[in-house]
Amino acid sequence: MDSFRHVLKEPGRKWRRIMPRKKRLTFEESLERLEELVDILENGDISLEESLNYYKEGIELASLCSKELEEAEKQVMMLQKNAEGKFIEKPYQIEENNNEF
Repeated sequence: MDSFRHVLKEPGRKWRRIMPRKKRLTFEESLERLEELVDILENGDISLEESLNYYKEGIELASLCSKELEEAEKQVMMLQKNAEGKFIEKPYQIEENNNEF
């Protein structure tokens, strides 16, 4: 089921999908909504006020997605072979390079 409601802001304009405020979105729903916001903002046929509102919503969603990814990374385990050739679980560590963004 679609978790967004559709509204038509002005005659002749496209339908806009508005995120409900109270429902906590899954990571996938947040990412999908973030992609929609990028499309809307890149299209450029909305007012400055609408653009700012969509931008703020996008920043909030990006922050939520980032936090969820960080939590998921903490849970990821990597299988490695030990000296006897048996697989063991070790925490997955991401190599950080401070020169890249």
